[in-house]
Amino acid sequence: MNNIVVVGFLVVIFSCTGKKTEEGDRFYDQGEYQKALEAYDKYLTIYPRNIKTLYNRARTYDKLDRITEAKQDLTKLLDLEPNHLQARITLGELNFSAGNYEGAYYEFNKAVESNKESSLAYTYRAKANQKLGEIKKASSDYAVAIRLDPSNGTAFLYRGTLYIYRKKKSLACQDFNKAKSLGVKEADKAILKYCN
Repeated sequence: MNNIVVVGFLVVIFSCTGKKTEEGDRFYDQGEYQKALEAYDKYLTIYPRNIKTLYNRARTYDKLDRITEAKQDLTKLLDLEPNHLQARITLGELNFSAGNYEGAYYEFNKAVESNKESSLAYTYRAKANQKLGEIKKASSDYAVAIRLDPSNGTAFLYRGTLYIYRKKKSLACQDFNKAKSLGVKEADKAILKYCN
C-alpha cells in the first residue's frame, strides 16, 4: 500500500511539473514573459538540470532585459551540454549586443568548433569577425555559411554589408537581393540605402 501511495505521489508531481514547462512555453509564445518565468522557475526547482527549460528561461530573462540571469542560465546549460548550438549562439548574441565582440567571437567560435556543419554558427562567427576588423576571416566564414546552406539569407545580408565596407557595391546589391528573395526583411532597407 505504501509503495502505491509513493508511486501515485511521484506521478502527480511529475505531471504537475511537466505541465509547468509547457505552460511556460505557452506564456512565452503569448508574450507573457513574467508568467513564463514563474512557470519555468517552478519546473527548475524540481528539475534544475533540464536543458530545454534552462534555455527557455534564459530566453525569457533576455526578453525581460535581465541579461545577467540569462547569461547565468546559458552558462549553466553549457556546463551540462557544452556543444549546445543554440545556447552558444544566444550567449554570443548577448555579448554582441552589449558590444563585447571578443566575448561574442569566443562563443561563436566554440559553436563552429563543435558544429562544423552549422551554417548558422559560421554566419555568427563571420559577423563577430567583421566587427573585430577581421575582414578576410569574415569573408571566408560567410562563404562557408552559404556553401553549407545556400538558403541562409542572413549570411547573404551580412556578406552584403561586408561588400559595402569593401566598396564592392554591385556584389553587395546582389547579396542584398538574394537575401530579400530568401525572405530576410532587413534586406529591403539595405537595398533602399545602397542599391537605388
